Amino acid sequence: MYVIIFILLMHSLRHGMVSPLIPLFAQKMGCSGAMIGAAVGSFSILSLLMALPIGNLSDRVNTRILLLLGAFCNFIYSLLLLLSKSIWVLISVQMLGGLGFLLLLVSSQTWISKHSEKRIRERGFGVLSLAAAIGQTIGPFIGGLVLSRTSFVMVFSLAAFFSLSGFSAAGLRNASKVNEKNKGQINKYIRKSLMQLITDRKMCAVFIFTFIAVFAAELRNSFVPVLLKTQEINEFAIGILISIFAFSMVLIRLVIGRVMGMVSRWTLLGLALSFFFIATTTIPLISKVWILGIIMFLFGIGYGISQPLSMVMISDRARVTSGLSMGVRFFVHNLATLFSPLLTGLVVGIFNIGAAFYCVAALLFASAVLIWLLANSGV
Repeated sequence: MYVIIFILLMHSLRHGMVSPLIPLFAQKMGCSGAMIGAAVGSFSILSLLMALPIGNLSDRVNTRILLLLGAFCNFIYSLLLLLSKSIWVLISVQMLGGLGFLLLLVSSQTWISKHSEKRIRERGFGVLSLAAAIGQTIGPFIGGLVLSRTSFVMVFSLAAFFSLSGFSAAGLRNASKVNEKNKGQINKYIRKSLMQLITDRKMCAVFIFTFIAVFAAELRNSFVPVLLKTQEINEFAIGILISIFAFSMVLIRLVIGRVMGMVSRWTLLGLALSFFFIATTTIPLISKVWILGIIMFLFGIGYGISQPLSMVMISDRARVTSGLSMGVRFFVHNLATLFSPLLTGLVVGIFNIGAAFYCVAALLFASAVLIWLLANSGV
């Protein structure tokens, strides 16, 4: 498990360096709000299409194989960013990066979900999420600092170096495997299991929660940097604010494993949605960096709760097809990362950048009502 945690930590560090700078990179190319949204959203296209097949595949093959394939995709992605001179090349490269992201996350989550003991799964998902949060805390700070002192070329070169750590999966031992009995059961009942997932109302409520949480949080990688740039906040300060978001994720994930054992899952879900709503309704109104820091801190706490919580809630209701369940979760995750920048980009183009945040707030409210109805349906 330590190898997987290390790989995810370094991947998150690399991803945290690059991801918040993609909209600024696209803006430097002279792109409109809609094209900036397309550049950010394209990261999710391949991973969206491949989430279910790879989720199913992770139940069948050694996790190490998928981790190494993901490491290869991430390394090539970082190198190709150096060659991106137009928006269309950038969009193509982003698609490859999303595939590497998918391979790494689904395989690592499936590894953890193989444990039958609930307490171990809760702790495992908590530590996995903590490692990701630490990387996402340090990454934007480093990326913003390097960009403010040098250039995009240096940031992308450093990201390529960090991506090499993914190949440490070659030394992974005791990779999780599905026994032959469960493997046959998956092969026989895969279609039936998928239907059970999408007809389970409480499971659907968790998937909706996963979608809207990622949809809202994706603003930090799309139009939060652009909004801050229009307010004449420099790249270093933007990197710090994005890092504050991730730092609060680290803090909450230090204790989220224990908290999930003491507090109702649905109570935590409501708390996360509340923090998202506060952030999306106030960020466009604030221009002072220190106040924005507080808001980004709350924003990060909401996201820090949402991801391990959704993983555990899905794992609670999953059976032998844990990989398929995580594949569906990642499909929903990537659906949100695809449509969030596309929709908000259109709103920015039609209205203004502040309207995009209020649009997300409205969707948060509507989703909260729908989740409540499904969770209390008695099914």
